Amino acid sequence: MTASLHFTQFRVWEVVVPARADIIAAPDKSGRIYSDSTKWPERAVHLVEGTTNTGIVAVGEANRGVTRPVVEATLQDLLGRDLLTTAPATLWMTSEEPDGLPVVYPKWSWHNAPDKEYMLMEALWLDAVGKAVGLPAHQLLGGAVRKVVPTDFWANRPDPKTLAALIHEAAENGLHGIKMKCNGAGDMVHAVVQIAEDIPAGFRVTIDPMYAWRSFRESYGYFEMLASLPFTVQIEDPFIVDALDDWHRARSVGGLTIICHPRREELFRIALREDIADGYNLGGGSTYEFIRSSAVAEFHYKDCWHGSSLELGVLQHLRLHAAACARNCVLGSDLQSEWVREATLITPHMQYADGGAIVPDRPGLGVDLDHAAMQPYTRSTFQLAQ
Repeated sequence: MTASLHFTQFRVWEVVVPARADIIAAPDKSGRIYSDSTKWPERAVHLVEGTTNTGIVAVGEANRGVTRPVVEATLQDLLGRDLLTTAPATLWMTSEEPDGLPVVYPKWSWHNAPDKEYMLMEALWLDAVGKAVGLPAHQLLGGAVRKVVPTDFWANRPDPKTLAALIHEAAENGLHGIKMKCNGAGDMVHAVVQIAEDIPAGFRVTIDPMYAWRSFRESYGYFEMLASLPFTVQIEDPFIVDALDDWHRARSVGGLTIICHPRREELFRIALREDIADGYNLGGGSTYEFIRSSAVAEFHYKDCWHGSSLELGVLQHLRLHAAACARNCVLGSDLQSEWVREATLITPHMQYADGGAIVPDRPGLGVDLDHAAMQPYTRSTFQLAQ
């Protein structure tokens, strides 16, 4: 292996990839709702190929909506850096706050990148180093404990007829569950109840109001209806995390699994200390942060899944590698862009079996950009070099 590994140039594509109309549908506009639930596919995504001094071509993907200046700043920072003497979690680590105050523990890179894109850097580093040493990314993250990561289908808030069709599509593809959003009026609760007799045996339903249910008192009827169904029902984030009494009352309803998605570390501490949930959605941020958080949840005997932002294929595979490394990541993860998006713009596509996504064993992330598939979705391109 070479004594040094660094990027010498980058090619960048700005793409916009729509979601399937039936999956993203949300006909009911009443009640409290997550306002971005139908708009996120319109946000641009930057895909990147980085070429190293040894000729390796690594791939990366920025989170949707990240601007070109932020992508450029990230890539300029990586040009010429020796990837073999750095690591994503510590690359931008600091020992003080932006105002100069000291911190108890060093702040990880993902806490210190307001003008850079951490996930893009992490993907490029893992893919390049993995390819250089001939190891899949999960080997660099501690090692996979499973070859297939449980994965559920996804829908926004479709009408009952469409929801039933999507559930049957998921089952035909070998998946064992579906996750969906829900508004404050309980639209998807009523939809699930209406089609309950048409849902395959053994199928799991996850409803995510994203805090839209303001209190247990106002939403008790939803819990009661869902608890009476003859299949597994999970409810994610019915209330804001600090509404502790409401969470505890929700957990007292028999037959339901209550899931919390703590989007900040301090909320995760509260959730675990107060034991408000049966399991956790720990995804959406840094890969290293997910593995660290999953271990903390495991210490409390809590299972988890890896959430996502329904990103394109590069970040989906990055999160797949991470999910494979967490012993307690046994709930259905959000790795379903292959169905939700019109295209994920990578090759090979994510493969599925036994109710989950198959973990690649090829070096790095195990995927390349599909240039032909990218053409109809590309808005602009640019390059950077030393």
